Amino acid sequence: MALVAGGGDLPLIFLRNAEKNGQDVLVFEIQGEGNAGLSEFKYEKVRINIGHLEDMIKISLQKGIKHVMFLGYVRPEKLIRDFIFDARTRKAFFGLKDKSAKALMESAIAEFEKDGIKTLPTTYLMDEALSPEGALTKVKPDIKEHMYAIKTARSLADLEVGQTVVAGSGMIWAAEAMEGTDNCIKRGAKLSKKPFTVIKMARRNQDIRYDIPAIGPKTIKLVKNLGGRGIIVEAGKTFLLNKEELLRYADNNNLFIYGWRKSR
Repeated sequence: MALVAGGGDLPLIFLRNAEKNGQDVLVFEIQGEGNAGLSEFKYEKVRINIGHLEDMIKISLQKGIKHVMFLGYVRPEKLIRDFIFDARTRKAFFGLKDKSAKALMESAIAEFEKDGIKTLPTTYLMDEALSPEGALTKVKPDIKEHMYAIKTARSLADLEVGQTVVAGSGMIWAAEAMEGTDNCIKRGAKLSKKPFTVIKMARRNQDIRYDIPAIGPKTIKLVKNLGGRGIIVEAGKTFLLNKEELLRYADNNNLFIYGWRKSR
């Protein structure tokens, strides 16, 4: 199989699990989204321009690759602004009226599948990193108090705008757009001037082949430093990066992390 590895910890967590399970992996390193952690793995690596789908597919076919997986971030604004596209990618992307992350990823996946390369779900070998349901920390939030914000975050995700809102005092202080989670949290904290909660939700019909929400130690430390109370995520649809460190930090700083799941 091949892994298209973007930035962040998700590709590294997957590769550690792949090593444990004896899974052979060809790693495509994305130029412009360098991930220094990839150097710790002995897997074969090919540095590619994410805008060159033809190169990735050609190399995959030459090496007998039948499955591909996409993990890690590629900043959407960088994809549109900075990368040079080959003819195949231009044809696939530039004809799209909708250039949301969802539309771009679905178009890329379709190009791989035209050549018989199937896309694996991002949960492959990653189930243990998904958030369980309920309170994950000693401090427990009042979920009823946060339902308005959970509903808002789910609607935001369904609109393909973002996955995160910053809420408090019965109000939404910030909703994520192109700036990403961290900048959304910073903006919401500045506006609220009071303890706030971060809510991160998946789409109702989340395609698990890409873009599953994720939080990690960096996220909870930012919430702490800006005066927040904790984070609510969607259980079973959110990755908890470096889970032990994440939950330990939250407990040591009286913050909450909660896995919410819609009642059936």
